[in-house]
Amino acid sequence: MADFVLVNPPLSPEARYGKLAPVGNRLPNLGLAYLAAFLRAQGVDVAILDAAALGLDTTAAAARVAAQAPLVCGLTATTLGIRAAAELAAKIKQLSPDCVTVLGGPHVSSRPEETIESYRSIDYGVVGEGEATAWEIFREVERGGSPALVKGVVYRDGGMVRFAKRRPLFAHLDDLPQPAWDLLPPLAPTYGPSPQSTFRLPSTILFTSRGCPYKCAFCDRGVFGQKLRMHGAAYVWEMMELLYRQHSIVDFAFHDESLFIDEGRLVELCRAIQRSGLPLSFSCQARVDQIISPFALRELAKAGCWQVSFGLESGSDDMLRRLGKGTTVEQAREALRKVRAEGISTKAFIMLGAPGETADTLRATRDFVLGEPLDDVMIGFFAPFPGAELTNEIERHGRKIGGYQAMSEHQVSFVPTGLEASELEKFRRRLYRSFYLRRAVFRHYRRRLREPSSRRLLLRAAWQFLRHYAFSG
Repeated sequence: MADFVLVNPPLSPEARYGKLAPVGNRLPNLGLAYLAAFLRAQGVDVAILDAAALGLDTTAAAARVAAQAPLVCGLTATTLGIRAAAELAAKIKQLSPDCVTVLGGPHVSSRPEETIESYRSIDYGVVGEGEATAWEIFREVERGGSPALVKGVVYRDGGMVRFAKRRPLFAHLDDLPQPAWDLLPPLAPTYGPSPQSTFRLPSTILFTSRGCPYKCAFCDRGVFGQKLRMHGAAYVWEMMELLYRQHSIVDFAFHDESLFIDEGRLVELCRAIQRSGLPLSFSCQARVDQIISPFALRELAKAGCWQVSFGLESGSDDMLRRLGKGTTVEQAREALRKVRAEGISTKAFIMLGAPGETADTLRATRDFVLGEPLDDVMIGFFAPFPGAELTNEIERHGRKIGGYQAMSEHQVSFVPTGLEASELEKFRRRLYRSFYLRRAVFRHYRRRLREPSSRRLLLRAAWQFLRHYAFSG
């Protein structure tokens, strides 16, 4: 029995990754783990149900929630998963009419009034960071009060939707307790990053910061805002050591927008890893205009960093300007060269089909991807997510395909003027094929196959690639 149940609603791998579902990410929801830890620190009896990771449908998930007889059920949802979250909330209400349902996450933070108005099964929405808001909602429910005036809450008031005052962001992330990893399903058998981002198993992801100070026009910053806040190196190392000793995790994928943004913190963390002598490896993400010094890159390599991923997005400077990246193709070339010089592999995230994309800009991207020192590439499609600046312009630059259930970078949900969805899909297939059938990439993966713990994962990914890209049009 738990008084507050936090739920990651059902969302199938097929809905998220399409044809590549068998090798897609299976990631723990760290947002719920932070929420659970905060609530537990306040004395709340809390549980986590990761229905997506456990493969539950909404009926089975609702039954598990109802069996806990909670006062409050907190759900999280992206735009892609909002309908499933609302459906689950409705089934929970059928089984436990007195349970208060609360929704947090990216979608409600970007579309608060619309979400509460559209989905009557949701009692309250949480806009922005959820820890303190969730605790105050629970406190009001427990004593029979109303959460309506809690900061950060959006709610229905008769026929109106009202939004209480926005809650300030946490200033010092190290004041938060360590995530409640113990309340998630067992990490090693349940979760895993994609094969591209896994060097060894067991592996998991980490976020060590919140907020993004950059202004990419395709991103929504509704949950954590634009002000960057970071955990200190000591906090991050404590989390890594705990995961190694209690959950046997040996490989970490840092999913911060840029781990390079504070070189001093990065070097301090790398030295803590080196001093420990533990057999750890990790990958991270960075911006091409934030390359750290050669000294720091060497410390990164010595600490076990095997891959740095860059959100390159396009090989066209014109598209980079349209996307609001604030970077150039030449900066990308220089960043890739510097990282590879230290023996660290490189990966690029590429975005196709944003407003303004043309056949010429697609060719520039193809030439860039095939001509630079890249070991891996993830090619997705622009998705007009609610809250992103570019979403407000899509009607002038093309047409949207499908509703929220199509809102994924793994399928075409927007087609720029002058192009067709089939052209974008064909371009991606051919670029993937041209990239991964090169000798340099074969050599890279041959080296990675020497690691026995991830060999099966890589071979399964190779088979999916051959099925869907090497032998298709």
